[in-house]
Amino acid sequence: MDEYSLEISELRRRIAKLKFDRAPLDVIEELEAQLRILKAIYDATWVLFQGGERDAHLPARFQDLGLGAWTFDNVYFYVYEEAVKLDPAGHDLASRIGEHDYRAPLLAAAGVESRQ
Repeated sequence: MDEYSLEISELRRRIAKLKFDRAPLDVIEELEAQLRILKAIYDATWVLFQGGERDAHLPARFQDLGLGAWTFDNVYFYVYEEAVKLDPAGHDLASRIGEHDYRAPLLAAAGVESRQ
């Protein structure tokens, strides 16, 4: 289990304990929102990372852009940084993170069409 999965699991345990202890609802809701965001970033990272395992353009472009080697940690950092820039525009941020095309910025400057 990687550190990101551990963080998500720990947050789930913390929320369950707070619910059991009947903590204030606003505290629980805030942590649940954080959990949805972390899960969305993690899931988006896996999708992008696996895409790079099948499409050599992604890792090459990633490195060309100075983002480092195509490792899960580096891809996670990239997805996290892209997610921070997203404007929820009245929507749930976790949903926006899950819907965002992380491939397009990597491939746009190279003139390669993004295929999700």
